[in-house]
Amino acid sequence: MASVSSKTNRADINHIINALEKRHFFKLVCGASLTDVQMVENLSFVFALAGAHVIDLAPTADVIFAAKKGIERALRVQPSLLKPIPMASIQLDKDPHFRKVEVDYNLCDVCGVCVKACPTEAFKVERKDKSENRKQFIYSLERCFGCGACPSYCHTSALKMLDTKPTPKETLEEMIALGITVIEFHFGENIYNLELVLNEIKDLVNKLDLISFSIGSELLSDENIKAAAYLCYRLAGEGIILQCDGIPMSGGGEKIYRNMKNGNNVGKDASTMDSKCLHVANIIQKENLPVYLQISGGTNQDSFSRAIELGININGVAIGSYARKQLMPYLDDLNDENKLQNAVRIAKDLVQSVGLNQEVEK
Repeated sequence: MASVSSKTNRADINHIINALEKRHFFKLVCGASLTDVQMVENLSFVFALAGAHVIDLAPTADVIFAAKKGIERALRVQPSLLKPIPMASIQLDKDPHFRKVEVDYNLCDVCGVCVKACPTEAFKVERKDKSENRKQFIYSLERCFGCGACPSYCHTSALKMLDTKPTPKETLEEMIALGITVIEFHFGENIYNLELVLNEIKDLVNKLDLISFSIGSELLSDENIKAAAYLCYRLAGEGIILQCDGIPMSGGGEKIYRNMKNGNNVGKDASTMDSKCLHVANIIQKENLPVYLQISGGTNQDSFSRAIELGININGVAIGSYARKQLMPYLDDLNDENKLQNAVRIAKDLVQSVGLNQEVEK
């Protein structure tokens, strides 16, 4: 990896490395397909105030600018803040993080079931005319982050998931031009294509300050998880982050949300969601590679302590859909001081859950 670029503040990079070394690194995942710029700005604002180290984003200019705007808002509120660094997720091959819902309006009967199923309120049903009883279905593409929950609820098969096409070189060039030098690569299940793709963009990769690779449990066998970890290390060297990905976008599941809404303890339900990412981390840990291990996919406020209890020495946690789900009631009105305080409190609880109870490992 390159030395710290002029576009990235050395103190900010050192802040991330320090958090990884001390094993209390926290990453907010806005979502590789979430392009609702207002939501991204608000999430970045709240989690910057809460002390997040990295904010993972869709690799588009408007999303990057929105995140930076949110971070700057946080700095105006708290000038001494150690600000989080934006990270762009880039698709090298087909990966479940890079998809969106496609709607067939000819099949949709405007029943509204998907409205309740969507964790980011991407769907609405409204009256076409107040004087009539006709309804219209509204889909906000930019709010969809590709969790894949809604198609199973649609009884007319009007919803399906559509994969986006990877353009790694062009995307990486744009991100570097925007000053983004912390990148996460998603390479899907074709791990042996990774070396070929990275060789094609080697000159660009050498400009990066920190690299993360997402290794997915849903795409790879245990042997391939191990092989992928070795390959990433061989290609990018020590000091990289290996994101041990369980079930992408599963942390905001309906059962968990229902319990949260009813004020129940979600630990028992939520903890079952992170077992796959912990499984990936356990496989890679046994190889003793000089890399940082960070879990994602079904993670929640209990995931770090669960890892430690299981003897899995991770360096950090990324939380995405679970965090977004909890903050949705507050994000649309952060000018309300009470809502802002509640949102930051929830975010801080998540950030500060990473690194707690480390004495268990001793």
